[in-house]
Amino acid sequence: MSAPMIVRPQGKHTASIIFAHGLGDTAQGWYPLARALSEKPQFAHVKWVLPTAPVAPVTANGGYRMTSWFDIQQIDPRAGLLAEDDAGMLSSVRTLSALISDEVDAGIPSHRVLVGGFSQGAVISYLTGLTSERRLAGVVALSGFLGMAGKVKAMMTDHAAKLPIFHGHGDADQVVGHRFGQQTVDKLREYGCKDVTFKTYPGMGHALCPEEQEDLEQFISRVLPEVSS
Repeated sequence: MSAPMIVRPQGKHTASIIFAHGLGDTAQGWYPLARALSEKPQFAHVKWVLPTAPVAPVTANGGYRMTSWFDIQQIDPRAGLLAEDDAGMLSSVRTLSALISDEVDAGIPSHRVLVGGFSQGAVISYLTGLTSERRLAGVVALSGFLGMAGKVKAMMTDHAAKLPIFHGHGDADQVVGHRFGQQTVDKLREYGCKDVTFKTYPGMGHALCPEEQEDLEQFISRVLPEVSS
């Protein structure tokens, strides 16, 4: 995997966000948002780490090679995933976990590291956060779903119950249907996650809207507040 894009903090580095893009995208797709947020005074202490997924054939797209965190058998918002690429998902979890380790090695406590992502990236962020042996700051899942939903409960660590989670989803999403977002948060609560925020954005498709960005900023401010020196 290529080196991640980095948006360095404007002030003293005391927190990090690792954010994973969606299918066919690259770190560059989320760089403008990371840069814009990093320039806000309340996030001057936050470093952004934006990895790019490896290029691999995607079955749902006729085997066309593109950036992907895991293979997808079929893209159909009505049917959901017919079969999941567990090995691919877990490989990408290891990638994000290694990036968390890099931040910890650099002196940032794990509870000051937030993992997040969009679509496929949200799937990997969920799995990373729920199964991490480290206590993380939280998980941000934008327009995604819970991968390996029937297996993840057995993989969840003790930290998962208190892990702050933000899930945002548009009710006009034609790629990952809104109901998959609702099913995800229902499953998380069933599995004992106690700090789950679910926001629905009317008319929003598979994208990010200004209202969601505002909610995202509020969540980041809550879980990664500035620390007094």
